Amino acid sequence: MRTIILTLMLLLTFTAPAFAQEESITEENPATDEIAEEAEYAGPVGNIRLKDGSAVEITELEKLGKYYIYISGKLNGRSSTVISLTRLKDLKRWASFTFKDPYNFIITTKNGKDLRFLDSRIYLGSDSHETFSFYTTTDDYEKKLIEINKADVTSININ
Repeated sequence: MRTIILTLMLLLTFTAPAFAQEESITEENPATDEIAEEAEYAGPVGNIRLKDGSAVEITELEKLGKYYIYISGKLNGRSSTVISLTRLKDLKRWASFTFKDPYNFIITTKNGKDLRFLDSRIYLGSDSHETFSFYTTTDDYEKKLIEINKADVTSININ
């Protein structure tokens, strides 16, 4: 009898950590993780500076399917590069986009590194070649989806 009880206790000792590990793995949920990520970055995402000197606050980004931003072009003048970010925290690693024109721009990271894109396409909130789309807050504190002509943008700053 003692042998059976001792054996059961040993089995329980060795299998309990395995059950605990399995439970923690199954509790990960991409949808929940995304909601938690969005809550972590509450507040304005950044702003867009226009050629006329004005700025428009970006309160929320409009996704392109599953992407926050999609870039296609020549990185640092070399071969074609595609960057498509699906997580807001990845976009938040960048400090700003500075535009020479709608097809040539520099992305500056929060670490101070420059990524120079030439002959490139950048899509933010819209699959249009002409505009960026994002949400801003009106004077009545209501969320509004707006479009900005890419040719009017000098920079995008990320908080």
